Amino acid sequence: MSSYRLATRYAKSLVGLAQEKGVLDQAFTDLKLVDVAIQSSRDLKVFFKSPVIDADKKLRVVELLFKGKVGEMVYGFMALLIKKGREGYLHEIAHSFIDQYNVIKAITPVKLTSAVKLDDTRVQELIGALKTKEGLTTVQLTEAVDETLIGGFVLEYSGKMLDTSIKRKLYELKGVVDDDSYVKKYS
Repeated sequence: MSSYRLATRYAKSLVGLAQEKGVLDQAFTDLKLVDVAIQSSRDLKVFFKSPVIDADKKLRVVELLFKGKVGEMVYGFMALLIKKGREGYLHEIAHSFIDQYNVIKAITPVKLTSAVKLDDTRVQELIGALKTKEGLTTVQLTEAVDETLIGGFVLEYSGKMLDTSIKRKLYELKGVVDDDSYVKKYS
């Protein structure tokens, strides 16, 4: 089974259980905490993926790191993953859970990358226009600065991209200049 399908199935089960128990928001917060911990520590990531380290040791580490910091349901879910030998997929499962949570709550993650930090008024105008154009209800905004854009911005959401950067325009202009199809060729 592919890691995508495996992650989707486990996440769907956890979403269903969390909805049934009325702790969907808490499970979302807990899984984000766990995922950030794994992503920020290379050692922890390698630890979970290692087939050499036995399940008991992994359970002890999870207990030390997460017991009392995450809800009982997410803690029990992590213990179950370890017992089933699926702890190496925890990152993928967390991302699938977050994606499914966003669908349930009608949240659209949006990434705004600009050449310089945009002021809040301009950001709100852009997000407002995007909500109106695409019919979005809730937007979860992530901002980034990329000086190589030179100017303008790039909006990424729902598998779409709106690129108004000067870097992109220069690239397109280069393609026009490099195109010599209008030059008469002599044989």
